[in-house]
Amino acid sequence: MTVKIVNNRTVLGGVEGDMLQCLADKLNFAIELFLSPNAQFGSRHSNGTWDGVIGLVQSGQADIGLQSLSISEERMKAVNFSIPYYVLQKAFIAKEPGLMPKITAFTYPFNRNAWILYVLMILAATVLFQRVIFRNTTLLGSFLWVLGSIASQPMGNIRDTPWRRVLLGFWLTIAVAMPFLYKTNFLSFLTMPEKEIVPRTFEELSRAVLSGKYKCSTLKGTIDRQLLRESENEYMVKLGEIIEKNNWEYSLGERVHDLLDDPVALISARSAIRLFFGSPPYINVIESNDNLGVWYSGIAVNKEFCCRERLNDVLHRMNNGGFFDKWLNGNSFTTTLKKRLEVKHEEPELQLKLQDLKLAFFTLFCGYVLAFLAFLAELWIPKRFVPQ
Repeated sequence: MTVKIVNNRTVLGGVEGDMLQCLADKLNFAIELFLSPNAQFGSRHSNGTWDGVIGLVQSGQADIGLQSLSISEERMKAVNFSIPYYVLQKAFIAKEPGLMPKITAFTYPFNRNAWILYVLMILAATVLFQRVIFRNTTLLGSFLWVLGSIASQPMGNIRDTPWRRVLLGFWLTIAVAMPFLYKTNFLSFLTMPEKEIVPRTFEELSRAVLSGKYKCSTLKGTIDRQLLRESENEYMVKLGEIIEKNNWEYSLGERVHDLLDDPVALISARSAIRLFFGSPPYINVIESNDNLGVWYSGIAVNKEFCCRERLNDVLHRMNNGGFFDKWLNGNSFTTTLKKRLEVKHEEPELQLKLQDLKLAFFTLFCGYVLAFLAFLAELWIPKRFVPQ
């Protein structure tokens, strides 16, 4: 909701502001605004009192209270609620992941476990071949023969027997298949690089926050921390505890876009995400695949409120007419209009550039240098130091 004074007249804006103005027009009442004294939506204290918007309505200072208030059993003991007018889905958002750097693309085709198994397989083949297949070869020599077979080099000094041919044929099949799979995936990573890995679920977010890779903030004035701590899932509880310990929170008055420049996740309602960040293809953040929870949103009214049925009747008409979605889409469009105008169409670059291959050329150059040094060493080292 936004409030502006234009020509000594109060003008309400925003989704909730449009809804409140519509209610005032249809039910013919004047609007007098009361702000939450502590910027809270409404939570219950240990002594049974309520703060925030719920506290204002319960005490009679305000007749109705709104601002996307979720309907809960605990709140209904203090105030009454109208019929729901929207469904609140609490999710988290994070900055859209960037492309993984191509300079380290040579490690991408296999994951860490595959690389470890591949190395162990080479070492096992080295020991086995040195004992079974090669004639009078050291472990270093056996390793070089095995490594050379992976690089499409021939293998020599082999004991030629039928069962050794079977073993050798099995290894050569592996030595051909693994590099082929690696090269195929390597080229695909270079032409269509993957995006960096970011949390997609609350469980992944909890692990990232506990490991120190991410921060997670809740909206100031909400009960999101309490909901996390009271969850049945252990990872949700741990996430809520670390947020509470570090007091990570944000307000919608801040530049929420700037908060996402760091590895930060913000817990918010999906409707607020649409309102402040827009919708695809103009959105530059990602939403979580799951929800913290789903609640109905309604208008809180005092227990002695006289016109609850009339209020529900107008809200029912709004729901059927799709007015709330219309206001949400309209405000989302206007708040993100500047971003939409700044969007430029760019053709994707799929071709390989020299910069993408600079690590490969650097590795090749280092190999040539080492080979040249080995050649010089063979020339300069006296023959007597070379074992006969």
